[in-house]
Amino acid sequence: MRLLVAGDFCPVGRVAGLFGKGDFQAVLSGVAGVIGDADYSIVNLECPVAGTEPVPKVGPSLQCGEEALKALKYAGFSCVTLANNHINDFGPEGVVGTISKLDEYSIDHVGAGKDITEASRVFFKTIGEETVAIVNCCEREFSIAGPDSPGACPLDPVLRFQDIRKAREEADHLVVILHGGYERCPFPSPRMVNYCRFFIDAGADAVICHHQHCASGYEIYSGKPIFYGLGNFCFDSDGKEECAWNEGLMVELTLSEKSEESSFRLIPFTQCAIEPSVKLMEEAEAQAFKEKLASINDVLADPEALRKAYEAFLDRHAATYARVFASNGKIARFLSGIGLLKPFLSQRKRLLLKDYIDCESHREGFSRFLDGSV
Repeated sequence: MRLLVAGDFCPVGRVAGLFGKGDFQAVLSGVAGVIGDADYSIVNLECPVAGTEPVPKVGPSLQCGEEALKALKYAGFSCVTLANNHINDFGPEGVVGTISKLDEYSIDHVGAGKDITEASRVFFKTIGEETVAIVNCCEREFSIAGPDSPGACPLDPVLRFQDIRKAREEADHLVVILHGGYERCPFPSPRMVNYCRFFIDAGADAVICHHQHCASGYEIYSGKPIFYGLGNFCFDSDGKEECAWNEGLMVELTLSEKSEESSFRLIPFTQCAIEPSVKLMEEAEAQAFKEKLASINDVLADPEALRKAYEAFLDRHAATYARVFASNGKIARFLSGIGLLKPFLSQRKRLLLKDYIDCESHREGFSRFLDGSV
């Protein structure tokens, strides 16, 4: 079984304009052949296709139109992962409406649902005579489902361990697709490495991560591959051309009952750089890209080097966490203290704090900032 997995798909900007005209070929023709050639292809849908009102949060509220689903069909994708930090950007209506539209277009989905039970459900797909189970989860950042509220499946290592163990009894193969990590950081945190290896120990044949908007390294652990970041698949952003934002990779896994090890192929590409399209890299460019990944892999192989590299990245972004302590001025604090203004901690600052405390990766950065070591 050849299973292809791609990273973040968010058709905004120039891509949205082309998709609105039905011009899927201009954006996706360069990779459609590779995607359609696999037995089963999966991409992360990084935004809802429904909903009218954005929820209170920090960061952008992302959304796309129904034409994005037509584009996915054109490219050859059969399934989308929905456990990410943007699926709940337009609230319950956005989550439930997106799932309904995916069903209408006969696109499989995993990782979100009308409540936590449905969102956490493992997805099983039988292809030929073999069945693959997909576990999809994400870090906590304004999108997690509740007992009675729609949203995404959380990255809870204990619960996901139980899911993996149970699903292995029913499936020939199992892949974990995880949305998390620190944005723009090419290195996973030591915590994320431990989680991914734990999922392999639990019975996964491969673990694949995305969310960082840049490609990261990979390793073979106990004979199984772990990919720590695929980068964007198709995500246009004004002012981000010719940088790590525009480089990504798809992974094609070959899963076989006859082998205890999973083989794979890396498929590097560029996306939404000068032109709003996704194109396979030429041989020389692909080789240079793979050499960059190899240098990251060297860091991954040395726990102390990884710790230092990750902490150095957090140190460079310490100013992010100072925002929550920005002063509103002495007069504002005085008036707030005597009840003449709303509480000093504004709604935006409350949301910032919630993000820094709830989200596992932000919590690491916030904690390091508070340590005073930066």
